[in-house]
Amino acid sequence: MKKNVLFLVPMLIVAVLLFMLRATGMKVHIAVSVVGLVLLVSYTLATKKEWRNPALEILQRVCYGIAIITGVVLINVYGIAVVSIVHKISAVLFAILLIVCEIQKVVKK
Repeated sequence: MKKNVLFLVPMLIVAVLLFMLRATGMKVHIAVSVVGLVLLVSYTLATKKEWRNPALEILQRVCYGIAIITGVVLINVYGIAVVSIVHKISAVLFAILLIVCEIQKVVKK
């Protein structure tokens, strides 16, 4: 439970900051996404055996990975609407799955 709360609060802050791109700017957006990646990887390594719903946990991490990869593509290539749409959809799915997975852990304990 303690690991979940220690992960959820910073990751929610990261998610909120990532959705505030216009207010924070691209450099902060990139730095915050790297911090989120470090948080997600360390949390995954610490709690992999405690996953309640492995499919959702994996899908959550895949969505963050897709958002990171498409974000890198968007920085280097301009004018591709499909990449931008995939980036936004995967970011929203990640945020939803983050909340759903963590609420499941809290409710089932």
